[in-house]
Amino acid sequence: MKKKIAIIGGGASGMVCALIASGSGCDVTLIEKNKKIGRKILATGNGRCNITNEDVSEKNYHGHHLSTVQYALKQFGKHEVRKFFADLGLDLIAIEDGRMFPMSLQSASVVVFLEDALRANGVTIMTEVTVRSVHKKSDKFFIQSEQKEFSFDKVVIATGSMAMPSLGSSEDGYSFAQHFGHRIYPRFPSLVQLVSDDSLLKKVSGVKIDASLRALVDKQIEQEIRGDLLFTDYGLSGLAILDISRSIAKGVLQHKQTEIMIDLLPDISLQALKKLLQKKNQKFSHKSPTLWLNGILHQKLIIMILAKTNLLNAQNLHTKQLHTLAYIIKNLSIPIVDTRGAKGAEVMAGGVDCSEVDCKTFMSKRQSGLYFTGEILDIDGDRGGYNLHFAWASGYLAGKHLLC
Repeated sequence: MKKKIAIIGGGASGMVCALIASGSGCDVTLIEKNKKIGRKILATGNGRCNITNEDVSEKNYHGHHLSTVQYALKQFGKHEVRKFFADLGLDLIAIEDGRMFPMSLQSASVVVFLEDALRANGVTIMTEVTVRSVHKKSDKFFIQSEQKEFSFDKVVIATGSMAMPSLGSSEDGYSFAQHFGHRIYPRFPSLVQLVSDDSLLKKVSGVKIDASLRALVDKQIEQEIRGDLLFTDYGLSGLAILDISRSIAKGVLQHKQTEIMIDLLPDISLQALKKLLQKKNQKFSHKSPTLWLNGILHQKLIIMILAKTNLLNAQNLHTKQLHTLAYIIKNLSIPIVDTRGAKGAEVMAGGVDCSEVDCKTFMSKRQSGLYFTGEILDIDGDRGGYNLHFAWASGYLAGKHLLC
């Protein structure tokens, strides 16, 4: 008799796991709470689906036990991902610093090919089914939904995290894991916008610049990066903020002092900036710096900087004032009090303790026949296709072990 396998969660790791497990004739059922599978995939990469990255390696991941990532990448790296999708009929292209996308540049293409393969392999796809509990009696797992109870020989929990709740994400998977005695590391948002209580930010909302950023936690530099920064009425956004947000979000979780230090003019040194401001001040000594700073900084940023240095109504600045102005331009401190949370996060850090999961098979060490894949695990990646890559890899390896 065929083994009956249930995969809870029709996202990236769940679909790949179901597809691989069904390859040798297992009776596989994919259970999804949304109306359609792959809903979160459709939203990734601005609708283009950043499938993986040409430079994928362990250094792009975070978590307490990265041996799980090491093995997964060794067995299912970028070449294997490319071949996997090519075999489905989906070719990939590399653009934007090694980020790899479907050639169509449409996330929908990924879901279409995966769903077609699942149906061709005889996978039963159950949508709009919310799982309320998972438990085991004797050698059978029992899944209780809102409608009825199902029994299976093996269960894969591929529910993801609670990031993007508008797409159906929830904490259900963590509850299922805890029922079987698994430790859950505290979860916090990653790749997320940051919230500040600096009232001056409302004056610069909408301004987008290229800047160098430093993430400070309790006055210690945790990370430095350069890239796009967007000022908003609630705080800070932009690609650079997403990339630097993890260390800040972790600091917020731990109730530490967090701030972003911004260099508004990263292509000019502090000393050179001091000389430039001195020159401008001498030439336009009879005029307000709100005028002569135009051409150096965005007009809205000028008002913010002068307000922070108490120079809004000043003119003919003396040397100390000019040095203070230059310093603030190169070291603009924005206090961070929170993140935009799960609703704004692309992924969540934390999750099921990987030391309690076999890194080669993704089966629980606490409960035989129970598996975990994807973002529910205490593994999160940088922006650039790394989170999806781990989802594909973990789903693939779990699916291989499930082969009947």
